[in-house]
Amino acid sequence: MRIPKIISKNNHEYILVKQVNENMFLYKDMLYGYKECFSRFDLGLLKEIMPKSTHVNPENVKI
Repeated sequence: MRIPKIISKNNHEYILVKQVNENMFLYKDMLYGYKECFSRFDLGLLKEIMPKSTHVNPENVKI
């Protein structure tokens, strides 16, 4: 997926400065000028994958 050049988070707009590593990106606040890093998950490019839960029958549990 493409990395967004401008994002809006927490009522602030950020512009992309550079890619820090494979999963982190440095953005600069357009209003105040401070910099903040966002991961691919923060940008909404990755979805959280929940592991499948295994069902345990209570009758087979040893106490």
